Amino acid sequence: MLRLRIPYSLNARLGLASCLLLPLIIGLTALILDQAYSRSLEQTVRERLELQTYVLLGAAEAGGGVLWMPPSLQEPRFSQPGSGLFGLVSDADGKLLWRSESSLGAELQPLQSKPEPGQALFGVDDMGLFFYSYRVLWEIESGQVTEFVFSTLERPDRFRAALREFRFHLWSGLALLGLLLLAAQALLMRWGLQPLQQMAQDIKSMETGDQNQLEGRYPQEVQPLTHNLNLLLETERGRRQRYRNTLADLAHSLKTPLAVMRNEVETDRSAPTNTELLQQQVDRMEQIINHQLGRAGSASAQKLLQRTQVRPVAERIGLVMAKVYPDNYRSFEVIGEDESFTGDERDLMEMLGNLIDNGFKYGAGRVQVQIETGAQQLLIRIEDDGPGVADELGELIIQRGTRADSIAPGQGIGLSVLRDILSSYGGTLTLGRSESLGGASFCLQLPR
Repeated sequence: MLRLRIPYSLNARLGLASCLLLPLIIGLTALILDQAYSRSLEQTVRERLELQTYVLLGAAEAGGGVLWMPPSLQEPRFSQPGSGLFGLVSDADGKLLWRSESSLGAELQPLQSKPEPGQALFGVDDMGLFFYSYRVLWEIESGQVTEFVFSTLERPDRFRAALREFRFHLWSGLALLGLLLLAAQALLMRWGLQPLQQMAQDIKSMETGDQNQLEGRYPQEVQPLTHNLNLLLETERGRRQRYRNTLADLAHSLKTPLAVMRNEVETDRSAPTNTELLQQQVDRMEQIINHQLGRAGSASAQKLLQRTQVRPVAERIGLVMAKVYPDNYRSFEVIGEDESFTGDERDLMEMLGNLIDNGFKYGAGRVQVQIETGAQQLLIRIEDDGPGVADELGELIIQRGTRADSIAPGQGIGLSVLRDILSSYGGTLTLGRSESLGGASFCLQLPR
């Protein structure tokens, strides 16, 4: 089975839609104008025949039971054979009493319908002639009342010629207008789609390495798309850079424990091996590897597509902490409206898990999570009732680029991983003291 494939092109689809809709619109417009003009012409013919009928009525005289019409009328077309304007006068029974000279030689049929006395009738007869009939009651000298029907007929030649000329000018004008509209629409489409073509050129320049992001001036309708593309590209570049940094840090961090282990093994092969020292170095290497893997896997590009509710994640972590610290767990509370975090749920769990875990580990058993929202930021504040964080240690933690193995004991690898995840989302970490619990206060500030 063959299928017609239409290329997915905005220009092609808009052009096809225009080619289908524009003739339909022009056809409907022409039909409406044609009907309106035709009715207007018919009304003009009616008024003209009505006037000529009154001319016949004004010129007629009746006496002795006989209708008399003058040899020449005010309208000269009544006296010209072949003029197309005919005058007829008949009695109530349809007997023809008078006909104009212009009707000589013309085949005229008596009208099938007659108006009521004192009324007029307009229409088209069986031969296609326009007619206007007026029925009058005429009182003669003896007081007798006689009925006469005055009729004026006209060939539709003038009507058809005027209608033909109008239709010619109408369709010619509309066809020209349609061509002009198609040309104007083509220019407007070219101008309107120019930002997309510019975007395609910018993306091609990014592929060749001439630029790093979409920097052109785009209309408001396209700016959300360019913003998300730049954000996606920035996230991808950050992830690649994070992988490179992680490999470099991992290689550098493993040098020292490997050197210690090699030195322990190669110094004196006859001496017993210090198992405790080797175990320490193995633990340290495992800790370094876990830390670097956590850094490398954080903040994936999926964060652009996901929304995660903060409250359920925090509550699940609180339930886990009750089992991890059964002796030191007193209370856990989540305060504030439930807000959404635009990013990976695993990243949110990693950040909240580190801070809540530290709260129970170094506090007196009470941890509180406050969720706040602003016009531009999502604030998540984790507070505990512990001794707090020393000022000099706090400055060291929030300092960007601080290595995990150089952080003071007690804040270790977890906060370093948290800092890397937070920075990948463009967020910041603020340290302070809790006003309600008196311990440490860690505030995550994330852009909405």
